Amino acid sequence: MRPLLSAEMLKLSRQPAILFWGFLSVPLVALLFKLVVEGLLFVRLGRQGGEDIDIFLSAAKSLNLSGNSIGQLIYAIGIASLFFLEYRHATWRVLVPRQPRVQLFAAKGLLCLMWLALGLLVAAIGDVAINLGLSVLKGQGSGGPVFSGASFVIFVAAFGVALLELTVLTAFVATLVVFFRSMIAAVIPAFLLAIGSTVLQLYLGADADRLPLPSYAAQWMRDWVIMGGSPLAGLTGLGVLAGWAIILFALGLYLFSRQQLATE
Repeated sequence: MRPLLSAEMLKLSRQPAILFWGFLSVPLVALLFKLVVEGLLFVRLGRQGGEDIDIFLSAAKSLNLSGNSIGQLIYAIGIASLFFLEYRHATWRVLVPRQPRVQLFAAKGLLCLMWLALGLLVAAIGDVAINLGLSVLKGQGSGGPVFSGASFVIFVAAFGVALLELTVLTAFVATLVVFFRSMIAAVIPAFLLAIGSTVLQLYLGADADRLPLPSYAAQWMRDWVIMGGSPLAGLTGLGVLAGWAIILFALGLYLFSRQQLATE
């Protein structure tokens, strides 16, 4: 598996546009937006009073970007580009006879998750840096930083929720790429699923929350982890997300194992 991961990493590093825009642009744009907003507030209010900032809790909340519809669209483009690469250049016929298909499929999936996790870490570290910088600018006794062990546990849990939500997105996009052998045919349904969940919530209100959709399940878990919501709802969300991920990855691997790729 390690040689396959290294090979996939090498191929992705030769495509810096996909690497940056598909996996790192979302957290960087989110950090830029936060920096602009916080900078405007500082210019407006100056060193005037403010509440203490819980550094780890703020970082945990910054990971909510995993559920953003536009963010998921950009992530879907990056994931689809990585899985579609071999179809586009007709190179599966070189790889399939030499490596088990399970490992070929898993290597691409693991590479996506590694870069998605790195993007989440970038968002969290950037959020911490911005909050610490603002605390220094405001001076002592005004909106100082707070480090809490309990908040760090919340941050770790929130990171797991965000990564699990993006794991479902990876499985969904990968399965569609394998089924349609098309990048667009995978990206558009992924975006429609994300934006459709938001539209359903607007029209159906609380009734929509009962639907076992990934975005709702992730929100149940975030409410439990960050806001102290219902543990039952949080555990239900965990089961829904895990079910989506397992079923989609299994379906994608099944479809991939049935394709005639050795002669393509």
